[in-house]
Amino acid sequence: MSGFDLSNFIASFFDEARERLNSINQALVAFEAGTLDEEGLVSLRRDAHTIKGSALMLGVNDVGAVAHVFEDLVELLIESPDLRTEQATQFMYDLHDVLDKRLEDPDSKDLLDEKESRAKYDALLVTFKAIGGASDDAASDSAETSVISDKYIMIGAEEVQERKEKQKAEALENEASAEKHLSQDELNQLVAQQTVASSATVDEQNDEGTPFKPFIEQSESKGQGQRKSSGRFLRVDAERMEMLSNQVIEVSTEQSRSKKAESDLQAARVDLRTLRREWRKIRHLLDEQGNEQEASTIDYMIDVQLRHLRRMTEEARYQDERNSFVLRELRDHVLGLMVRPLDSVFSTFPRAVRDVAAKAGKSVRLVVDGSSVEMDQNVTEALVEPLIHLLNNAVAHGIETSEKRQETGKDAQGQVTIIAKQSGSEVVIEVIDDGQGIDTEVIKRVAVERGVTTQDEINLMDSGEIMELIFRPGFSTLSEVDTLAGRGIGMNVVQDAIRRLTGTIRIHTEVGKGTRFVISVPISIAVQDALMFKIGGQKYGMLTHMIDQALPLSANKIQVGQGGKQFISYGKEHVPLVDLRRMMLLKGEQLSEDPFVIIAEHIEGFVGIVVDEMLGEGEIMVRDLDPYIKRYLPQGLMGNTIVEDGSVVMLLEPYGIKEMGRTAPDQDLEVSLPEEEKLRFNVLLVDDSLIAREVEKNIFENLGFVVDTAIDGMDGLEKLQSGHYDMLVTDLEMPRLDGFGLVRQVRNQPEYKELPIVVISTRESAEDRMRALEVGADSYMVKQHLEASNIISTVKALVGPDMVKERGVEQQLDAAK
Repeated sequence: MSGFDLSNFIASFFDEARERLNSINQALVAFEAGTLDEEGLVSLRRDAHTIKGSALMLGVNDVGAVAHVFEDLVELLIESPDLRTEQATQFMYDLHDVLDKRLEDPDSKDLLDEKESRAKYDALLVTFKAIGGASDDAASDSAETSVISDKYIMIGAEEVQERKEKQKAEALENEASAEKHLSQDELNQLVAQQTVASSATVDEQNDEGTPFKPFIEQSESKGQGQRKSSGRFLRVDAERMEMLSNQVIEVSTEQSRSKKAESDLQAARVDLRTLRREWRKIRHLLDEQGNEQEASTIDYMIDVQLRHLRRMTEEARYQDERNSFVLRELRDHVLGLMVRPLDSVFSTFPRAVRDVAAKAGKSVRLVVDGSSVEMDQNVTEALVEPLIHLLNNAVAHGIETSEKRQETGKDAQGQVTIIAKQSGSEVVIEVIDDGQGIDTEVIKRVAVERGVTTQDEINLMDSGEIMELIFRPGFSTLSEVDTLAGRGIGMNVVQDAIRRLTGTIRIHTEVGKGTRFVISVPISIAVQDALMFKIGGQKYGMLTHMIDQALPLSANKIQVGQGGKQFISYGKEHVPLVDLRRMMLLKGEQLSEDPFVIIAEHIEGFVGIVVDEMLGEGEIMVRDLDPYIKRYLPQGLMGNTIVEDGSVVMLLEPYGIKEMGRTAPDQDLEVSLPEEEKLRFNVLLVDDSLIAREVEKNIFENLGFVVDTAIDGMDGLEKLQSGHYDMLVTDLEMPRLDGFGLVRQVRNQPEYKELPIVVISTRESAEDRMRALEVGADSYMVKQHLEASNIISTVKALVGPDMVKERGVEQQLDAAK
């Protein structure tokens, strides 16, 4: 076989080996929990044997050798159940992990050390022999690793079933023999005890049917959310499938433009009819001049063109409907090829929870349901990180230690449950734990201590808004950082990932009972329904599954709360209003006198987005943001779509919009100076919030400043180096580079040592204020407490009297000219 190209087979081998290793991982968790039967052990060994055989045949000898060690150990445990110790289990986990790392990188030059694995196996045999559990034959088999008894490899379900039936028959025989020696009274007592035990079991199952410890049927329906397979499969590179999917989406987008062609033809018909009417008004002039034949010819030509246009319009409509149907079918089939069952993700969780629980010193059981539900492959892969974070938090933050659980009357072993189910075009995934729940009082205290929010802001929040604080950057209730938690980035990562998937996340918790996170994500991101509307003359959209309702907004419905924030009552909720219309107003456009408000769902509540006009809803193709725009991580934008007229419409998302409203200064704040006192300083304003940026820009322009803006720290650095500015004003919480990093980098450059820097942030803690001043800021102001007099005095103090005088003279000279 020299010269035979094995490259394609090797690629397929690594794919298949990873799948079998995933199966091994699940089996190991069941083996450690004591729920893996003899048939499962045989399957475990068969997977290891297949990996070994294929690897050795294709020349991947290091993988084959380590898989050989794994197979030997499993075979030994099958034949000697008394050797199934914790030490043996951990060694199987270790072998799995080294194989997993190697299979993730087929081109790695760092090969596995067979001798090291074999030496550890031999050491384990010595340990078994020392405790009297291993025979000399096992050690002999290890020394002669090339000789493997084929009879064990062929053991399958039939042999296992025979063993089970034989063991069951022996057990029944023993029970019957024992009953012969019991008196009638003893038999009655035994029956009574069994009845009590059975009743206790039923009660225990009923207890498990609680919101935070649901009872999951073991026999999950395989058909739910899963297509019937033909049994014929073709292995295709995922990248090729993604390219095909993108091309189909692109074609579908182009198809929407054909509708514009139909409307253009229809408009041409209307124009031609108008022309015919106008012609008939002046036709009599030709008749009077004796040119009736020429007039009739023009009539005929117009009628011919109208009939021609009508046929073209009908043909265009027919072709459009036919092409739309074919493309929709093609799109659905191609997108269907991209779906995969959640089992590919869920199967890794038992091991992950097992490892986290071991590190935390807690006893935790993971229950999984809904692994057969199918989703888009890209969505499925993107869910791994947020779900791992939620599971880690459930163990690290939620589940108590066994001792504490028993003190409160709970089972010593905690339960974490993950459930998936399809609901229309969405998949709902719940991550539940029966731990200590989330205490809002603790959240409030920690959020203020860590500078995540201010005490004034906390005082204005309801319970839902307080719960949202756990998603803000920097929040964690753990006082010490370890390998599991405490860094304050976990839940923020979760929310960002769910937002990228155009999904939502909600929280249900009860102190002392547990916590339930409910994630809703679309089965496929590419095709969704959206509501279109206008803000300030510009067209925008929002996915309908994020919207609860759209209502006319009457001025008398608007209420003003503490801090000047506007809200409306919606059921029992106070919904904060965010009005972006002035910031997005196009030149020549007017704000609507009869606006609407879109009530959008947001974690534990709603946010109201004020819009000028509703344009209706329909199915759209969701496209990612342009890479240039995306690199700035714009707040409130999640993607775009191309509508029928070929224009690009930006898609908004509720969380970013609400954050813009939350972090914005008072929009009605009036700051002004007499014309003779205004100074023409150049200021660079850095803030990722559109509302805050526009409000602050307006403030400084009223002081006479020439204002340039940047949308984050990186953008600010670039503009600072390419322009000349007399002052830098920056926010703290920004993507890519935050305010602390921006100020530090600016001060590290000698030419900016004397540049006045002002921080304007929502953070009010003394720690944030001190940190900002330590890295080089000259002044620190809180957005919620901005006042005209404070802004003016701060600016004048920072720029200094000499600069004020100099700029005043310049202004007078310019005025004289």
